[in-house]
Amino acid sequence: MSSIHTTTDEEEPIVTCSELLEQIEDEEDELDRERALYGNCDVDTCTYSQGYVRRQPLFACMTCNNNGELSGVCAACAYHCHANHDVNELYTKRFFRCDCGNSKLTHQPCKLYPNKDAENILNKYNDNFRGIYCTCKRSYPDKEKE
Repeated sequence: MSSIHTTTDEEEPIVTCSELLEQIEDEEDELDRERALYGNCDVDTCTYSQGYVRRQPLFACMTCNNNGELSGVCAACAYHCHANHDVNELYTKRFFRCDCGNSKLTHQPCKLYPNKDAENILNKYNDNFRGIYCTCKRSYPDKEKE
């Protein structure tokens, strides 16, 4: 990693050009990883109005899923509507419409797009929405193996 040099306690740290370039490259690599995972995700706008989005990051709110209904929310709703909840990242899913505030998640209306259909009939759900991954049907991270 980079080392920061100081001459005295009162002066600004001295950073070499190579250290600065290394830091910039690390930040660009991190941005590339985020873009690959999240695409052009907007964390301030619910994706519901876009219909069944071709590919988007999704989250499952375990706090709101107390009725056993499988549901998923977009990144913006995970951030704004489910901020202090137990939320599982599902990574990217295809052809899915945000369930936040509909009949599957009735705890509160969606703060970003409150007028939604009661159900998104084309959404497909699997064990990931319960926090279960793999063919072994165990949670991730596996609480029994910790």
